Amino acid sequence: MEKDTENVFPAEYQFNLSDFALFLSVMKNKRAYECTLSIILEEEKLELEEVKVEQVILNHSGKRAIRLDAWAKDRNNRQFNMEMQNDTSSDNIPKRSRYYQGMLDTPILKSGKETKYKELPSTVIIFITQEDIFKKDLAKYTFTEQCEEVAGLHLEDGTTKIFLNMSSKKGSKELVSLLQYMKETTLENPNILVKDRRILELDHIVSEVKESEEWEAIQMNILEIGIEKGKEEERENGIRALIESFCELQIPIEDAQKKIKEKFSLDNEEVERYIKKYWK
Repeated sequence: MEKDTENVFPAEYQFNLSDFALFLSVMKNKRAYECTLSIILEEEKLELEEVKVEQVILNHSGKRAIRLDAWAKDRNNRQFNMEMQNDTSSDNIPKRSRYYQGMLDTPILKSGKETKYKELPSTVIIFITQEDIFKKDLAKYTFTEQCEEVAGLHLEDGTTKIFLNMSSKKGSKELVSLLQYMKETTLENPNILVKDRRILELDHIVSEVKESEEWEAIQMNILEIGIEKGKEEERENGIRALIESFCELQIPIEDAQKKIKEKFSLDNEEVERYIKKYWK
């Protein structure tokens, strides 16, 4: 590849596993997913049969409903879905996990008399967050269905939801080290408490991904998207500044609309939208 990404991003810039693009690029590697999941579930011998990233799940009408970050199935037919969720302020993450659970189950069963709910596989939905959404300072929160009236009586419906919190150091040394490695993806990270063999293996895969031509292409794509977004923001700032000037000079709104349309090559609908947004 001719393009050199060293001139695209600052020399000191480092992509981490908490970055969506690197997370997907690494988790498509089955062994990387196994190492990660093995630490989270505390299952040394976990083996996956299938891994898919950015898998689209359709709803009943055949339309796109959700896109899963990293889906997997193990040899015991358990399903896993792992989501890297850096922004927790724009949505309700627990309710989102509930919706994902339903959408994972929907395509599995046949409709009508042939439906056998016992055929539903066990599922584990995992959300990895930068912030502690439950405010209890734990690295890991695990939820299963259980009876509130009878202690220890579990529903055993095969569903588990796990929320991982990068901001806490309270958890197993392996899990805390994994989360801190995701947050700052280098073995030199002083917050890594133990360099577990699975983290070392994961780091090796991360290095291979970062050296690949595919990753270089992804970086270039990220850059191009950023440039386009920057241009759009610059254009929007220019339109806003012009409208504010027209307002200050008390230019008639009809004349202002005409000049904005000509200067920025907008159609009438776009001009009207910007006028409504910035005209005071």
